[in-house]
Amino acid sequence: MKKQLLLCAMSVVVFLASCSKNTVEEDINPPLAANTVEVSGDLTANTSWTADKIYVLKGNVFVTNNATLNIAAGTIIKGDKATKGALVITRGAKINAVGTVDKPIVFTSSIASGARKEGDWGGVILLGKAQNNLGTSVPIEGISDATDKGKHGGTDNADNSGTMKYVRIEYAGIALSPDNEINGLTFGSVGSGTTIDYIEVYRSGDDAFEWFGGAVNCTHLLAIDSWDDDFDTDNGFSGKVQFGLAQRLAVTADVSGSNGFESDNNAAGDNAVPQTSAVFSNMTILGPVGSGGSSINANFQHGAQIRRNSAISIFNSVIVGYTEGIFYDDALPAGGTLNSSGNLVAGRSVFANNLIYNSNSKSNQVKASNATALALVNPLLVAVNIFDPAALAASIFTDPYKYSADLVATARVGTPNFTVVASSAAASGAAFTNAKLTAGFTSVAYKGAFGSENWASGWAHFDPQTLAYTTPGAVK
Repeated sequence: MKKQLLLCAMSVVVFLASCSKNTVEEDINPPLAANTVEVSGDLTANTSWTADKIYVLKGNVFVTNNATLNIAAGTIIKGDKATKGALVITRGAKINAVGTVDKPIVFTSSIASGARKEGDWGGVILLGKAQNNLGTSVPIEGISDATDKGKHGGTDNADNSGTMKYVRIEYAGIALSPDNEINGLTFGSVGSGTTIDYIEVYRSGDDAFEWFGGAVNCTHLLAIDSWDDDFDTDNGFSGKVQFGLAQRLAVTADVSGSNGFESDNNAAGDNAVPQTSAVFSNMTILGPVGSGGSSINANFQHGAQIRRNSAISIFNSVIVGYTEGIFYDDALPAGGTLNSSGNLVAGRSVFANNLIYNSNSKSNQVKASNATALALVNPLLVAVNIFDPAALAASIFTDPYKYSADLVATARVGTPNFTVVASSAAASGAAFTNAKLTAGFTSVAYKGAFGSENWASGWAHFDPQTLAYTTPGAVK
């Protein structure tokens, strides 16, 4: 009997120890939920992700070897925070992520509803073989991989990196090191054969969209509560972008200085070719002023900062509620003759037919690096744009300042409506006669990203913190 009791006691101890061990292991490595698939390493063959599963990116996931990643409408992909998950489409590979209005594709945080933040995971990076002004094998920002998988560039401006349509990218932009973050959606030398349409980047920990060279054309872009810049162009980007909106929150800005547009030719501001010459039309930039915050983050800067010899052009757009308006910044190269104000004077850069409202908190609706440059750019800008320091976003857009409940006080909670007020200054007057707009743009009457049609309705979401994302296919 004593022996039997001893054996029973030993069995209980072993059972309890086993339970304790399993509990500890599950705390450290919780079991995967049903229908969840972890993805890591390289995808070297054509791969399909379907909406009946949830996919979790562990570390940098590279699509390589000229493979295509197909993602079905309604699929949920989560970026793992602990491993800084990210998706990288390498040169020669493709992404085919085509959602629908009713079933968008969602890239989001692996953190549970209620606790998600900007910078929870990496983001989506497309690398192509188009031209940039740094070389044909350039490391992309935010990726530490020193092999060819993390590089972009080539000579084919018509290169095709695939299709992204009706896609949300939420809570991305994790910092790999100081000033080395991944953006929500990053383009490295992506060619014009690529299709980018109806993309929302929500609460990115760095820029919402950044283009490093390339010639990709993009339409219907939403940048909601970005941490740094909304639309950032560098290294010879020459694509065309139409119908894009940025909505900012008063408290959210980066120590590096947050802008609606930020544009460089390159870091040195030299005359490397191709020169950054992207053309934007029908953009709406809603800055922090008027967004309902009790105070404006001091790190907010300009509705558009055009610097370092960039020749970007912006037409038919609305910039409202920034602390400062349009800045042609000639600080780099120091003392040089190559500069952004010179590009405006020469017509390589055009800023025309835009509305700049309520962007004068620092008495800088138009700003330049020095008095000489200001004397050159100010009359050119004032002659072909409307600057009104008193006009508000509410006079142009239906209900532009609504936010997620975890971001603002009750009075501001809700779904924004960015459609234009019929009688407003933005409802008409857009023009497409400039030579830079004669190809690749849709001619519309209104200025800004939205006319009377709310093209964000159905697929975009402005309060994803409330979405569980625990059931495959449940993207709303």
